[in-house]
Parts: sequence; C-alpha cells; structure tokens
Amino acid sequence: MALSPGAAMLVAYLALAPREGRQRSVAAAQLFADSSSDSARRRLNTALWRLQSEVRASTGVELVGRSGGRSVALSPAVDMTVDAIRFERLLEPVLRRSVVDLTDDDVRRLEDAVSLHRGRLVELCDDEWVLGARHRIETLYLTALDYLVQHHGTRGDVAAVGRYGGLALALEPLREDIHRHLMGAYAASGRHDLVERQFEQCRLTLLSELGADPMPETVALYTRITRGDAGQAASVAALVAELERARREVVRLAEIVDRALDRLHRMP
Repeated sequence: MALSPGAAMLVAYLALAPREGRQRSVAAAQLFADSSSDSARRRLNTALWRLQSEVRASTGVELVGRSGGRSVALSPAVDMTVDAIRFERLLEPVLRRSVVDLTDDDVRRLEDAVSLHRGRLVELCDDEWVLGARHRIETLYLTALDYLVQHHGTRGDVAAVGRYGGLALALEPLREDIHRHLMGAYAASGRHDLVERQFEQCRLTLLSELGADPMPETVALYTRITRGDAGQAASVAALVAELERARREVVRLAEIVDRALDRLHRMP
C-alpha cells in the first residue's frame, strides 16, 4: 500500500526501534526536534493517529500497538521483516572473526547481508534519529565488503574481488583504504596487472576530485607489490585493514559520547 511521506517516515522509525518500542517522550523529541516537548507530544499523537487511520482504511490492520500511553511500538500482531535488522543480525557473529578464520557459512552470511543493502537507510530522511543508524549500517556494509574482498583475494577469485570492491568504491570512491585492500587482494591472486590498474584508478580519482596524490602508504603498498614482494604486501594490507576498522570504531564511539554530552549540557 502507498503511504503519505509522513506516515512512511513514522513506519520506518517504528520498524527500526526495539521490538518493545520507544518511550513516547523519546519518540516525540527525536521525530519533532524542532518543537517544544508539549508540542512534540501532540504532533506525535497526531502522526500516530493519521498512520493508524491510513493503514486501517486500506488493510483493516491495526499497525500501531496499544501500550497504555507510555511507549509507542508496532503492534505485536504485525509481522514485518526489516532488511536493516536482518542485515545486522547476519553480520554480527561473522565480524567477530578475522578474515582468515571465515567458514563457508560465514562467507554465505556476508554475501547474503551485502545483497540486502540497497542504498542509504531511510533515504529521504536526514533527521538526527536516523543518522547514527545509517552510519552504523554503512560502516558494517563496507566492512563486510572488505572481508569478502580479502577472502576471495586469497582464493584467487578475481571476479568476486572486483565485484565486491566495486560496490565499496561506489559508496566511497575516495577511500584510499578500499583501493589498498583491492590492491592487496589482487596481489594475493597473482594479478599484478590489476594491481596497477587499481592504483591508477585511485590516482586519477584523487586527482580529479581533490587535486591530490595518493597517500604515502598507498604508494608504498603499490611499490612493494610491483617490486615482487606480494606476500608481504598482502599481509601489510590485511594489518592496515584491521587498524583502519579499529580507528573507525573509535571515531564512531567518540561521536556517540559527544552527542550524549551535548544532550546533557542542554538539559535544564
């Protein structure tokens, strides 16, 4: 069924919430951050009523659960599959492992998760409530692609390396670490011609978009590979990948702390 933009946004918010829902005061503040608390609660009540009315008129289904007014959630009777939640559940056990320890089942989970990603989470919304979840999903997506690039590189599956690397670069074309991981995977596959092509793509992209040259570590990796030390280059690329993932996680946690401190400072 087709929903109005406001109703569709509210469905997305409720679908991404924990199954038990969210406190109404929290939902009102997140969805209507430009309003006072009283106005936000009224706007939330109106939005919920409109959503319930739209869905009931079209399907007869009671979409929003009855929770006595303290929280808001989808009705337990509603069987809704949320790709973003499936995506995270598929990846959560796999990304605890290192690439070298992946099982065939782990690889299938990675590939299934990647296939669920179809663009930015809640594409038409840039409100604060979705930004953290969107960043988390995109970080997990890139990490899953990186795992697949490295895994297929060690097995000489050049087509898979190119396919998953291309998906990563479609999202982040200026990320030199992605280019380096592809170079390392191609080196592990014995395809130095593709290493050279990847380095040139990286160089031209940076020059065109930023007017800059590749970073020293990118040049150093390329030099090690082209001089014939591919084994060391692949090991270095894997180590760099682990460190870069750790750095992104530290940045993500710092952003969470900053937002929490900002909310504390604004509390009366």
